[in-house]
Amino acid sequence: MSGDQTELLKRAFERERLARKEAEAIIEQKSLEIYYRNEELKELNNSLEQRIAERTSEIERSRKDLQNAKEVAENATKAKSDFLSNMSHEIRTPLNAIIGLSNLLMAKNQNAENRKMLKSLDFSANSLLALINDILDFSKIEAGKISFEQHNFNLKELFYELNNSFSLKAGQKNLQYAEHTDPAIPDYLIGDSLKLNQILSNLLSNALKFTSEGNISIGSKLESRNEDHLVIQFSVSDTGIGIPVDKAHLLFNSFSQTNSSITRKYGGTGLGLSISHKLTELQGGKMWFESVENKGTTFFFTLPFKLGFQEIKTEKQQDNTKLKDKKILLVEDNKINQFVASKILQTVGILVDIAGSGQDAITLTNDIKYDLILMDLHMPDMDGFETVLHIKKMKQLNQNWETPIIAFSADAFSETKEIVLKAGFDDFVSKPIIKEDLILKIVQLIPSTT
Repeated sequence: MSGDQTELLKRAFERERLARKEAEAIIEQKSLEIYYRNEELKELNNSLEQRIAERTSEIERSRKDLQNAKEVAENATKAKSDFLSNMSHEIRTPLNAIIGLSNLLMAKNQNAENRKMLKSLDFSANSLLALINDILDFSKIEAGKISFEQHNFNLKELFYELNNSFSLKAGQKNLQYAEHTDPAIPDYLIGDSLKLNQILSNLLSNALKFTSEGNISIGSKLESRNEDHLVIQFSVSDTGIGIPVDKAHLLFNSFSQTNSSITRKYGGTGLGLSISHKLTELQGGKMWFESVENKGTTFFFTLPFKLGFQEIKTEKQQDNTKLKDKKILLVEDNKINQFVASKILQTVGILVDIAGSGQDAITLTNDIKYDLILMDLHMPDMDGFETVLHIKKMKQLNQNWETPIIAFSADAFSETKEIVLKAGFDDFVSKPIIKEDLILKIVQLIPSTT
């Protein structure tokens, strides 16, 4: 190999060495970059994992806080419900005596002045009862315990009863009363007629309360119909004091009236409209109003119904004479309520024995065959539930013992009736006792045992 060729090879090797060295330097730099980048990613990953862990911990703490808050709220609602139930019982017990005694006295007293005072007493007691019912309804709605029935009813009959009651009250204030009904609405509907009656009664009561001259009216209009479903718009109008524009947003709030002077002048809890509004919405309807201050107000609300059907009824007069000389055991620890209930029963010829405690009731039913037992639920030592349990156990060997038992209580919560029926009672009557309702239930139960 010549010297020139050797020199060329050396130069080639040098270029290759330099290129390799440069490549190694580049690889080393890129490796360092990759290393540092990996380190950064590790730090970011660790930071992200820490943040995720912290966020997860925060979410878990929030969930536990929410769960605790929910439990506190539920316990508070239950405590309030229990309190209202107890207060309802305590208030309704004397109201039962007041309303019962005033009705008994009105039936016997023919003196015009005395009857006028008794009517005022009865009116005041029933007004207080209405306030208590409003508070209980509000509590049930708030606790989510309100329920709606679906039964067949006649809308014309419901309006007829409302018209009879409120046209008389309107006449007493020298107000005109009118009804406007859409003839396209079917007579029979399926829905909750009691809640509908409650909403309309609340609105009509307000219309009467806030109207001193002019008129009030009730109306209905078929809004839509689809096969067997329909939506009806109801309205109640008055020519009363109206609602100020700046106070309109308060109207459906609980315990709220548009002006404090209204509470002083007209009274009320401010719950009627709130309850009616919520009852409407819970049934899938809506409520709104139009008003001009000092000229009047119209409330509108819609409710969905199913198409009902005409029931074939056989006319059957209630025969209270069947109750003459029937023996009923009244189980009640309150002396005044013993007197009122026994007097109501005696007006239709019923023979009444009184047991002042659950133990007395057990002793009497062991010795005497009664046609029916009327039992208070809230008694000291042994309540109505426990008493019934003892009586039924004691009578298990007697296959012929079928004495019906009606529970009565000042506790007016709907779930009370469900509990009562599950406990083995045949029916339930709430205090204050309405004579017609009580007698009807007795008539329905006693014939099956005679």
